[in-house]
Amino acid sequence: MFPVFGKRPYVSILPMEWMEFLRGVEQTGIIEQTSRVRGMCREIYDLARVTGRATHNPLEGLHKFLLTKPVENYAHAPLDELPALLRAIQSYPHATDVRIGLQLLAMLACRPSEIREARWSEFDLDAGLWLIPAERMKRRREHLVPLPHQAVALLHELHNITGTYPLLFPGRSDTTKPRSNTVLLMALHRLGYEGRQTGHGFRHLASTILNENGFDSQHVEAQLSHVKEGVRGVYDKSTYLEQRKMMMAWYADHLDKLVAGNVVEFRREA
Repeated sequence: MFPVFGKRPYVSILPMEWMEFLRGVEQTGIIEQTSRVRGMCREIYDLARVTGRATHNPLEGLHKFLLTKPVENYAHAPLDELPALLRAIQSYPHATDVRIGLQLLAMLACRPSEIREARWSEFDLDAGLWLIPAERMKRRREHLVPLPHQAVALLHELHNITGTYPLLFPGRSDTTKPRSNTVLLMALHRLGYEGRQTGHGFRHLASTILNENGFDSQHVEAQLSHVKEGVRGVYDKSTYLEQRKMMMAWYADHLDKLVAGNVVEFRREA
């Protein structure tokens, strides 16, 4: 950006010039970066406008004429293969902490980075709660995760291994940093699920199962920490915690039944 506009007063740059610049960035294939640059510059112009340094925002409305990032479809196993996947994870032989990480990922429907970068200080195991701080969340809003008793048991097991460190999953060479961002994905590859299951794909599986079994979609979305768009999303502070406690307890029990082979259908009685 600076090689193109760096020496010019920002108020002199025309909308067409911004569009040509952003389309040039698009052509490099980094669409997400284009969106970030546009968003950052738009906010700068907004500040200039409200403080009297600019009369208009040349980036306003440009998004309509730029490419958007495609929706990511994270690989996930078909529902009828989920029992075998869960059994494979339960028997993962290479590292106990990685096995526990995969089990928590499947059970809690959190993002892989949220569990991989988690700190023991975020957990209240007696209350069965995990408070993820805003700075670690995708939408920069803190997120409270209810922990079913199965998750609490796994965390106690993990605490015996890594409880002397701040991080649940400290790095092997530098314990002040979390394990590699590919550690859980590589474990799934080792289990034979390369291209068939990703860490993020467990969120899709949880959403599908919970919705198909009659749980309120708002409670499911809250568990997935999906923020509503627009003004309603800004002011809606409801986290449906009590409902999510019951929902995730049901889900953990459901996964246990899948592992044991005691479930033949995915719909819950009303």
